[in-house]
Amino acid sequence: MSKFRIDKIPKNEQDIEEIQREIEESHHHEHEHEHSIEELLGEIYLNVQSLQSKVEELNRSNDDCKREISKIYLVLGKLLIVLTTNDNDEKIKNLKEVLNLLE
Repeated sequence: MSKFRIDKIPKNEQDIEEIQREIEESHHHEHEHEHSIEELLGEIYLNVQSLQSKVEELNRSNDDCKREISKIYLVLGKLLIVLTTNDNDEKIKNLKEVLNLLE
């Protein structure tokens, strides 16, 4: 069973025709096997499952990045307070909070 590889998501009819031509050309170069619809659907199903798994992984990674960016802004805010206040107790309090955020 051959693997289909589509490097871009079709956005219009012309893209779909180009992908179809590429698939047809690759099949002509491969001993011109006949694949049943069931085999092709099975392959498409596996590819969709793989894409869903990748999307879920990217969503988790995206959420992790959002949390880290939020933490960076909190640290920067605390450091800004430390740099702008004259109250030593306030400086110590905010530096301790920065340490807690970084642990």
